[in-house]
Amino acid sequence: MMERIYSVFAKEIESIIKNNNTIAVFLVGSSKSIDFNVDYKNINDIDIFVFVGKGKNQVRIIKTINNIEFDINYFSKSSFERIVDNKEYFFLKEMKDAKVIYDKNNTATSIINLCRTKYLEGPRKLLSEEKVFLKLEIGSKISRLKETEKFKQLEYDFLTKIYLKDIIMGYFSIKDKWIPKDKNLLKNLKKEDSKLFELVEKVYEECNYNNLLNIYEYVFKEIKADKIIKITY
Repeated sequence: MMERIYSVFAKEIESIIKNNNTIAVFLVGSSKSIDFNVDYKNINDIDIFVFVGKGKNQVRIIKTINNIEFDINYFSKSSFERIVDNKEYFFLKEMKDAKVIYDKNNTATSIINLCRTKYLEGPRKLLSEEKVFLKLEIGSKISRLKETEKFKQLEYDFLTKIYLKDIIMGYFSIKDKWIPKDKNLLKNLKKEDSKLFELVEKVYEECNYNNLLNIYEYVFKEIKADKIIKITY
């Protein structure tokens, strides 16, 4: 079984490397920690980043071979530069400790180091005007819940959860922190601010306007927003 899985993996990597356009190949996500001697029974998918010399866009290919899903992302030089300049969280997070499995021009280490540096810098910091705008925008949304009779209960609960997520994401944004993936949002929030996490739990226990408003006021209490400020780029 182990030999079969490794054979499928090795054959796919060989195919990628044979392409003259391939510069570097990395294993990312949980794939970078794969030990074929131990984990072969649990290997269902393998995530691969491929850097190529020619091309302009990022290309993603998903293929299944012998029940193993290969999720392969190809990055050209220009797409890599654009992603790094934009500080795309998912990419930097995966690349900061990626595992090198092919390095044609001895550039893999510098690529990883650049991604790690950008990741540690954190996301682009919001201007004070942007923080004000974010506060006003979210405040405008949750004010719609004030008159509860206008909503059916299911719609009310749904909108409350949506606006709650907006506030939590706003919290990370105004703190100049990376916004975690949805599945890790609450776990990271609990680590960052236990009091805020407790307020959030109250909303899940009882969806009502006042509970949501308490969270909103707690998160944006330091952002003074008396009026809308026009933002010019």
